[in-house]
Amino acid sequence: MKDVGLVTIHGMGKVDYNYYSKLEKILKKELGNQWSRVSFQNIQYAPLLQKPQDDLWKEMINNQNNLLDFVKIRQFFLFGFSDAATLEYSAHSDKLKYLEVQKEIQNKLDSVLTDFEDDISRPVVIIAHSLGCQVISNYIWDAKNNKNIFENPDTTDQNKIKFRKLTSLENLVTTGCNIPLFISGLDKRECFSKPNDNFVWDNYYDPDDVLGWPLRQLDDSYNIVNDHHIN
Repeated sequence: MKDVGLVTIHGMGKVDYNYYSKLEKILKKELGNQWSRVSFQNIQYAPLLQKPQDDLWKEMINNQNNLLDFVKIRQFFLFGFSDAATLEYSAHSDKLKYLEVQKEIQNKLDSVLTDFEDDISRPVVIIAHSLGCQVISNYIWDAKNNKNIFENPDTTDQNKIKFRKLTSLENLVTTGCNIPLFISGLDKRECFSKPNDNFVWDNYYDPDDVLGWPLRQLDDSYNIVNDHHIN
């Protein structure tokens, strides 16, 4: 039985399936035999968005009537920022993609719970990058407010439902977090409430990364965040 769940969630763009491999290698070296106590799970939501993006890109680039310059930059924006735009659109309109991403999160949490032998009290740590920070923030908000995927659970197992709501999430680590890009224009910017009394949110940003931001100035409710600037 595992003692702690460590879940990663990637950022925007065409993501390498093994995006977590460098982190895994470092942690295995650091923890040694203790690594066997960790349920290491990796959320993969990029494939849900990438295929239609690839199909559209091929149609655009192969159409002789389209005169497209700055091809690499265009592809970067289409594959990257389209992820964010699609999920935000889906959250408020056609919810299919939004719910598919949330289901992927729940599938990985279910794997952690299996490794915990259904002990929902064991701690979970989530490491999120870039757009993944917004994705997991939305998920926690929905969990606290019974929105979206939590409106109609696919199980009657109350322990599983509670665990999926991340009630044992002890540490959220965000890197290159771009949440301000989604909510800065709102008059009221409200963070989710802490999942439990032990919860700690550490946000790491590089001052040179224009897509990575501190969070505490968003609203008083973001005082639960510890911002750390790093190189």
